[in-house]
Amino acid sequence: MTKNWPIIAASFLTIVFTFGIPTMVMPVIYAPIIDEFGWGRAQVTFVATLKFGAGAVFGIFFGVIVDKLSIRKIVAVASCLSAIAMLGFLWVQTLWQFYLVGLVLGMGSISCMIAIKVLVSQRFMHQQGLAIGSALLGTSVAGIFTPPFATWLIGIYGWRMTVALLSIGIWTVALPVFLRVVKDSQDAEIEGAGPANSSSQTKREESAAAEIDFSDVLKSRSFWMIGLAVSLIGFTDQSLGQHLMLYLIQEVHYSPMDAAWIKSAVFGVSIAGKLGFGWLYDKLSVQGVMLCYFLMAVSVLLMFPLFISSALVAFIITRGLSHGGSIVDIPVLSKHCFGPKVLGKTIGILTACVTIGFAIGPPLVGYMSDTQGSYRNAFIMLAVASIAAGLSLLGVKTTYRDRIIALEQSRVQASETSA
Repeated sequence: MTKNWPIIAASFLTIVFTFGIPTMVMPVIYAPIIDEFGWGRAQVTFVATLKFGAGAVFGIFFGVIVDKLSIRKIVAVASCLSAIAMLGFLWVQTLWQFYLVGLVLGMGSISCMIAIKVLVSQRFMHQQGLAIGSALLGTSVAGIFTPPFATWLIGIYGWRMTVALLSIGIWTVALPVFLRVVKDSQDAEIEGAGPANSSSQTKREESAAAEIDFSDVLKSRSFWMIGLAVSLIGFTDQSLGQHLMLYLIQEVHYSPMDAAWIKSAVFGVSIAGKLGFGWLYDKLSVQGVMLCYFLMAVSVLLMFPLFISSALVAFIITRGLSHGGSIVDIPVLSKHCFGPKVLGKTIGILTACVTIGFAIGPPLVGYMSDTQGSYRNAFIMLAVASIAAGLSLLGVKTTYRDRIIALEQSRVQASETSA
């Protein structure tokens, strides 16, 4: 086992408690908040806009921040912010207070997500997709148990105390384990290389030769097409995530607990989505990501007949797989296209792009459903956005990956010729 796999375990726990649980509990508390205050769907889900908007701003500047602070310090500060924000829900009595704690929660939780993506991408080379998928299983695990567990807690303690109680795992598990396992001095892995020798040195030289300057990244068409694609898929993915329980409860007329279990089933399937698409991205790169985005469109269309059992099962499978794949796309696209040298900047900016989609989608879908009386047109819009996301990746060039393959092939041919 490579020395970097313990980092995956620590990253997994960090994602569970600092990003997964805070993200998954929000849609669960929307219905009781609407019941208590009488706010509309658009008003309540606007907190997602603020939360992800804060994450987008952080993502833009992440490359600069990571040059000044280590990822270890960033995760420590961001984890504390997330926990404090979750405690802050205890004092929410007005809409602006709800938005304020959501804003702080976004700054903390999304900062952790970006930092973990960069950390794992720096540590792994050829198995990057699988490693990222394994670390980000934390969102799936959180998605499995958080909706029913939070629904149960709300019935006993109310929604405010429920969110506060769910912050305990950050203080007692995620933060201590991460700080113990992850050290600033650890080096990136040269996949397939053992101790320092001529082979590993050659691979390092090949990696350096294939690197791309960030100024060239910003000039490339591929970078901005990826930015468009992830914005569109984020728009769709987060809209589905934030509105699924409201749709199931208010339009399909499931009970809150049944809706929670359906959401949990989706995240159970997303485990296979993260690992499966992570593996597929290592093999197919951009083409694998396109397949994931088109599958997302299929899952949206399957929401219309959810009162039919077979359609519900098909939705759970396609939604779970495509959601899982959409979580692990940015690190792979960043590294395959632009290389590890600029990972902090490319992952940061592309995460800002996807969080812009996260921020716009939920309130827009909420507004459309409030004014039109149903989710029909909103869901059609989401299906079109998913297809457009996939088509946006046509022509994207995996420059760094292609250079590495070409250099490896040249080395092999040279060694065969000399032999």
